[in-house]
Amino acid sequence: MITHWDREYKVTKRIKQGKKRLAAPFAELARWIAEKWNVSVLNVIYDRADSTHAPRLQVILEYESHARRFYRNLNFDSAKQKAIAGKFLEINERDKLHGFDVDGLFVVFSAFAPLAREEADSQIPDEDIHALNERIGNPDIWEISRCFGQVTIFFFTDAQAKRYEAEGRNKEYARMYFDILKPHDEFGYLKEGNFTIAFDSKQNFDENYESSWFYYYR
Repeated sequence: MITHWDREYKVTKRIKQGKKRLAAPFAELARWIAEKWNVSVLNVIYDRADSTHAPRLQVILEYESHARRFYRNLNFDSAKQKAIAGKFLEINERDKLHGFDVDGLFVVFSAFAPLAREEADSQIPDEDIHALNERIGNPDIWEISRCFGQVTIFFFTDAQAKRYEAEGRNKEYARMYFDILKPHDEFGYLKEGNFTIAFDSKQNFDENYESSWFYYYR
């Protein structure tokens, strides 16, 4: 689960909304993980890319802080992966569930809330962004850009970006942006005190990223 367009995200969203429930054996496994590590588990998905790949269990935690408990440095915690795979195997053997290939089962972890916040931002209509720019009324703004839930206000020059940040305008503009973002926050994940926007410049965009959004956000 990488973006809010992914099928796994959409299925998990329905669970969060109360429109869908986890079925056996995943409901039991989710409860076990939640109790063992004191985390909120929204979904567990069994899949495999194709017949040449090992089967996979996707454990979708609600919060990013909960997902981080299953990492060791930059990698997944192998001991926890092994424990969860073992529990899944135990449930399958106990209930004589033979429809799951568990040979080489790989367990991965992701978080729902960060993608929900990204989705909330993506639902702001372009006309609302234009209206916000009009309300700000700063002629030194070149562009308000959104990508993966990150908001960046581009000024024309580096000097302008640095000056307005020194004046604290980033906090002022963040509050104004939050006002149009919050109505799209279905699950209440967004908090004004934690919401920030970045300042950058068209000068930097042109000189260091070849005027390409692809290079800028890659």
